[in-house]
Amino acid sequence: MADYYPLIARAVEGLQNVYDRRRLYERGRNTLIAELEAVRPALSQSVITKELLAFEEAIRRVEAELAYRANDSD
Repeated sequence: MADYYPLIARAVEGLQNVYDRRRLYERGRNTLIAELEAVRPALSQSVITKELLAFEEAIRRVEAELAYRANDSD
């Protein structure tokens, strides 16, 4: 399973607007799905699901850190 956190954390640097981050996450999610479905021989659905869950967890972690920093600076 890949560690998506560093990639996502770098990608959102400087994106203060939550809508911009959501668009970035959606593009990343769609790209990841396309890449996972293109693997040959085909990956099992459980492997694809695990990768997507890891991606979503990385997003949650990044967003939690951003929220913490925003609250800490208030």
